[in-house]
Amino acid sequence: MREPLILDVAGQAFAAAGYERASMDRIAELAGVSKPMLYAYFDSKEGLYVAYIERTGRDLMERLRAADSGAPHAARLRALICQFLGFVEEHRDGWTVLYHELNAGRPIVSVVADLRAQIAGEIAGMLAVGTPSWNGLEPPAADAVGHAIVGAGESLANWWLQHPEVARDDVTEWFAALAQAAIGAAERHGLESSART
Repeated sequence: MREPLILDVAGQAFAAAGYERASMDRIAELAGVSKPMLYAYFDSKEGLYVAYIERTGRDLMERLRAADSGAPHAARLRALICQFLGFVEEHRDGWTVLYHELNAGRPIVSVVADLRAQIAGEIAGMLAVGTPSWNGLEPPAADAVGHAIVGAGESLANWWLQHPEVARDDVTEWFAALAQAAIGAAERHGLESSART
């Protein structure tokens, strides 16, 4: 089946040149298909772009969900971070396209915004569930911290791609410490608020 190969090639083209400058002629050539066949598969350049974003987002979510075990929240969060950074390292093109689309003005941005909300929701859901040794965060705080962790992860991933000499283990440690600090601050704020009421 040629569709996965076409999507791989398209991802390379979109990551290197951006949506506007990526050439359907060049994508067809690199994928070894005719341009009419490319349009037969995806209808349009936008259709190809959306298909690539959806596949990339699905791959990322599958990795994150596979890491979400029943372990204590700190271990689960670390597993999510490891999977996220592994995805970024192994799929630079996919991450580049997803991240750039977050800041674009096209209607396609809603596809990426939905993905971002799903990731933040996964983290928020994890943070809202208590364990025998931890009470969890209240839903508003869990949601806010989930979004903050996603935003920090996006920024850190982009920094890391500019500094490939930094080991993934180091970036994982920094991100985990940052996330735990945000969770701890929200937890302390919740306890202080409860004490005042």
